[in-house]
Amino acid sequence: RPRTRHTIVADCATRRRATRTGGGAKMIFTTDELLKAGNHKWKKSEVDSVTLRNLDELCRRVNALGYSPAMRASSCLRSLADQKRINPSALGSSHLYGCAVDVAGPTGDFARWVRSHTSRLVECGLWCENPQYTKSWVHLQIYAPKSMNRFFNP
Repeated sequence: RPRTRHTIVADCATRRRATRTGGGAKMIFTTDELLKAGNHKWKKSEVDSVTLRNLDELCRRVNALGYSPAMRASSCLRSLADQKRINPSALGSSHLYGCAVDVAGPTGDFARWVRSHTSRLVECGLWCENPQYTKSWVHLQIYAPKSMNRFFNP
C-alpha cells in the first residue's frame, strides 16, 4: 500500500507497541529521553512550547524510520552556550530549537543503514549530515538545510 503520513504514524505506534511487548529492540526515542541527551539535562519546565513541539515531531519522524537495534541519542537540544562550545561556527544549528538529534553510532552500522535507505529519510521527512564527516554519530534533523540536499555537509 502507498505510504502516507498517516501510515508512517501508524507504523510508528505499532513499532512502539512491539518494543514494549518484547517484539524486538527498535530505535524508539521519547521527548524525555531527548531532553536528557547530551551535557545539559533539560526539564520540560525549562523548555518553551514550540521547542517541545519540535522535539515531539523529531521523535515521531526518527521513530518512524524503523531502525533496529535500539540506539542512544548522544546530543539533541542544546543551549547557546553549549553550541558555542561544541561548534561556534554553527550558531544557527537545528539543535538549538529541538529540531536535530545526534544518534551515537561508533560502529558505523546506523550510518551505513541510513545511506542505503535514503527513501526512508524522504518518507519520514528527515535530513542527514553526510556520515563521512560524522564518524561516531549520525545527525538527523527535521528541516532541510540551505543546500536542500538529503545528505549535506556540516
